[in-house]
Amino acid sequence: MTSVRAYLAGLVALAVVAAVFAVLWFMAYTNYAGLEARYAKLQSQYNTLETNYTNLESNYNNLQSQYQTLQSQYSSLQSQYSSLQTNYTTLQNQYNTLESNYSELNNTYWELFTALGQDEWYSKWSSSLLEEFFPFPREWITAPANSTTAYAPCGFITLEPDKLYYALVVVPSNFSARINIMLNATAPLDVYVFNLSNYVQWLKGYSPTYYFYAQGKLINGTVTVPGPGIYIVVLYNPSNTTMVELYYWSMSSVTAKFIQTSG
Repeated sequence: MTSVRAYLAGLVALAVVAAVFAVLWFMAYTNYAGLEARYAKLQSQYNTLETNYTNLESNYNNLQSQYQTLQSQYSSLQSQYSSLQTNYTTLQNQYNTLESNYSELNNTYWELFTALGQDEWYSKWSSSLLEEFFPFPREWITAPANSTTAYAPCGFITLEPDKLYYALVVVPSNFSARINIMLNATAPLDVYVFNLSNYVQWLKGYSPTYYFYAQGKLINGTVTVPGPGIYIVVLYNPSNTTMVELYYWSMSSVTAKFIQTSG
């Protein structure tokens, strides 16, 4: 009887131990399954983070390359800007110098016109200066100091074939001039009135504009020119064979009447 009880007690104890082990195994299995699910989830998150990291690293490398390119371009532009700044400063200095020279030249230019437009100019400068820069045949006509009319006689002048004679009419500031040309020649002449630039073009063989043109043996014409300026009255012998003579002074002359416009 005693042995039976002991056997039953052993069975009960064994059953209790088995039940405890079963409960412990179930709990462990449940925890393992949860941990496995969490591990799988974390593994997925890790993979996503790893992919994002790779993309970010690639973007960073691209941005780094773009930054270096921009840095190089900025350095190049900075160098170009410095060069342009230097060139600008140089050009500005050159411009200031040219502007100063222009102002000085312009002032000298108008002073020369004023001097040429006064009768005292003849006493201030000797006739040798005229001969050096404007050799004959030529005449100067300037505004007299005490009158409004001046003239250059053209009589007793002989023009060889394809030769010319000219008179320069100097019109000062604040004046215009009415130029009258009266000629009596032995053969036809071409008569022009040019400004300086167009006269140079005509000498070069071009056909520039003119203020006055006439052709013939007897010429009596008038033209008004503005001031200030230098105008050239050209008497040209167009013949290749015939000489032209101009009759005495009272019948051949260039006269300028100066008219004050302002000042």
